Amino acid sequence: MATQLRKPYVTPYAEDNLDLPPAFEWADGSRQLTYHDALPQKWMFGALWAHCGTARKGKIQWHLVHTLRQRRCMLKQRCRVCGEPATDPDTGRVPWIMPSEPAGGLRSTMTTAHPPTCKAHIGEALATCPHLRREPPVVCTVGDSFPIAVLANVYGEDDGGRLVETAHQVPIGLDEFHLLGRVLATQLIVCVEDLRPEPLTAGLNLLLP
Repeated sequence: MATQLRKPYVTPYAEDNLDLPPAFEWADGSRQLTYHDALPQKWMFGALWAHCGTARKGKIQWHLVHTLRQRRCMLKQRCRVCGEPATDPDTGRVPWIMPSEPAGGLRSTMTTAHPPTCKAHIGEALATCPHLRREPPVVCTVGDSFPIAVLANVYGEDDGGRLVETAHQVPIGLDEFHLLGRVLATQLIVCVEDLRPEPLTAGLNLLLP
């Protein structure tokens, strides 16, 4: 009997999509992207973050990523499948799946927007995540990770003062302060350190029909 796969923690549902239009407002002497009546927690690292619901209702959106849950997984090193801590208690290292092997092989440090995966759910991640099936993935462990950038849409204004998107889903460094006030962040990008390749074995029975 085939194993019933869970819906991944970072995968959004149709009713999680709350399409609120952003706008520019004056703040601290500059134009800053915001939502109407936005709460302070809508900003992190100097950027406005895409608004999304948390009900997990409706049709699952397999090819999208839930902004809030992705960010939580990256900051707290939580598993992309179950949402629980991903650190292996036996080794103190964090299992991580890279969607493909970079030219020249794994390096000591890399950047990624893909959250970690606990050892128990590597097979489920490979079976359910479309982004991990485009090319042969690489399973590794990392020693540590830290935020370095956001994946975001960049906005400006046209001659009539109307909001226009000037760049779509591009990485913006957390030190690019001149841009952070004009972006709508959708995913957090982290730098992972001390990468070590691991055998592709854990939970692979879940990939069988």
